[in-house]
Order: sequence, then structure tokens, then C-alpha cells
Amino acid sequence: MIRATVLGLALILACASLALSADQPVELDLSGDNHPAIGPSNAPFTIVEFSDFECPNCRRLEPTLIELRKGYGDKLRLVWFDFPLPAHSHALIAAIAARCAGEQHQFWPYHDALMSGREGLGAGNLLDLADRLGLDPSNFRQCLAERKYQGVVESDIDTGDALGLSGTPTLIINGRVYTGGLTVPEIKSTIAGASKQRQTNQ
Repeated sequence: MIRATVLGLALILACASLALSADQPVELDLSGDNHPAIGPSNAPFTIVEFSDFECPNCRRLEPTLIELRKGYGDKLRLVWFDFPLPAHSHALIAAIAARCAGEQHQFWPYHDALMSGREGLGAGNLLDLADRLGLDPSNFRQCLAERKYQGVVESDIDTGDALGLSGTPTLIINGRVYTGGLTVPEIKSTIAGASKQRQTNQ
């Protein structure tokens, strides 16, 4: 897999807040078990997040997503896609570690801890976090050592590359692509627009 991501361009895009391909909604296959999700599959609003555990902007966006999850409840589904950037040396192994935690039904607690910014992303830190969350240490260590979920993470990367994504965080809100740290009001406005469009099409 070859990725021609230029760091300077990635950083510029990661700090932007603009819609991409707004006239052509993106359709993603969200079936199967490869994409951790919170919220019912039939929720009227879906936010797909392409993110990177080592990305400062992704971490800054996290409180916004938590607030939205609380506010919309079962009306919102959040779906995670890994998009570790080449410039972040620990992002790939952190993504694999979170998927290993998911194997033991602890993806989101592990995700939340990494996104808090209080956890180191070195191999020892990732193992220590698994221990603190009560994961089976032998299974987790073997999963991480084998990089069991690297193929799954790389599949997410390929999907992002095919969409032309270059930075994180990137949100796809009901098929519309937004790159950058959107605020709660901005996302609510986008959801309101999607709701109005749904009503028009019904």
C-alpha cells in the first residue's frame, strides 16, 4: 500500500473546516464487524469518523463528539475508521492495540483512554493500559505482538485514500465529508440540514 501524503498538506487540511465533494454524498459499506460503532444501526444520523490516536486535533474534537452522543442519544450513530497518518510514528500500533482491545469488547474504553491524551503510545504504555482495563493480558499481548488487526486498519486507510482524504480528523455526516475540528453548533447545523433533506426526499 503506497500513500503519497505530504505532511505539510496534511497539517493544513487537518486544521481546515470545509466540506469536500458536497454535491456528491459519499456512500460507505458500514456492515460487518470491522468498524467499531456506538448507536443503533438504524439511527437517522450517522457520523463516520476517520481518525488517528496520535493526532492532537482528533483529541481536541473528542469532547465535541461525546457531547453529541449524549445529546442525540439513539438518534445518532458514530462509526470509527482508523486513519493513522505516516508522520505519526505510534499511530498505527495504537490503532492495532485498540482493535485488540475490541476483540475483548473493550474498544471504546481503550479508545477513550487514548483520546484523553493522558496515555503514552509506546508498546509498554499500550500494554499497561490493557492491564488497567482488565483485559486478558496473554491474549492482548499476543494480538498486539502479531499485529493481528493491521490488515483491518490498512483497509480503513485504503478507504480513506480512495476518498482522497489527507488529514485527520475527517467526519462524514450522513454522507457529506468535512475535514477539520468542527464545533458542536456546526455539526448540529449539518445534521439539521441532513434532516431537512431527508424530509424533502420522503
